[in-house]
Amino acid sequence: MITKLDGGLSTALENNGNKLTTSLWTGELILVNPSEITKAHLDFINAGADIIITSSYQISYLGCSKRGWSESKTDQALRGSTQLAKDAVLKSGKSVKVASSIGPYGAALADGSEYKGNYGVTKSALKDFHARRLEVLISTSPDLLALETMPDTFEVELLLELLSDCPIPYWVSYSCKAGNQTNAGQSFTEAVSLAKDAMAVGINCTAPELITDLLLSAEGVKPFVVYPNSGRSWNAKTKEWEGSSETGFDELLIKSWISAGAQIIGGCCGISADEILNLKL
Repeated sequence: MITKLDGGLSTALENNGNKLTTSLWTGELILVNPSEITKAHLDFINAGADIIITSSYQISYLGCSKRGWSESKTDQALRGSTQLAKDAVLKSGKSVKVASSIGPYGAALADGSEYKGNYGVTKSALKDFHARRLEVLISTSPDLLALETMPDTFEVELLLELLSDCPIPYWVSYSCKAGNQTNAGQSFTEAVSLAKDAMAVGINCTAPELITDLLLSAEGVKPFVVYPNSGRSWNAKTKEWEGSSETGFDELLIKSWISAGAQIIGGCCGISADEILNLKL
């Protein structure tokens, strides 16, 4: 049985009339307009999503401090991200799991680094970046953790160390490029093999047409989680997606992902609730 994941939370928010113009994207609304986040989660639940991902992707102590947030305000936003998703599940009356989003270090830089990796920072700096945020999110008792849009195995190795005794199931999802590589240039097969304790491993925020070859390169290692973007490219300067999204959720592509071992399938940036509704699994 294939599990349906949600789509791009920022896409749902924008479709509902919200303007996401700051470095914190969806995270800005957690404290400013939380009901909109719950509404966007409900859009995906009503579209049939079995798992929804929280709005915590862009929330970190480094990134929020640049917006003038105190550490206590950041704590509040992290906790709020899980609660808003749980509120949506409660309102829906459906059996839907909540996955807390753990974004990469590059997301806090707000310059597209999650699509490049190779940050040039030390292991200690990465540990400091992730440790407290993980602790707070785990304390909110989500059903799952989503380590997502990870461009670099160096960062994933450290996250897996921090999660060595984690009581919550988690998946690891890489952002990837042509050549069956992570965006930092490592072999996807090797990247997958790192996550031996994860419930699933896979790919997100990557062009749909690259997914099949990536999965086949590491076939049989783990159940795969797949949630590509709409096929466009992120312009970090203008903070906009560029190009067409004609590939999208092509039925033949989805069948090839399932054949290669994908068991959790949804969408990322540019994928709306309507597209999740029409996703045939």
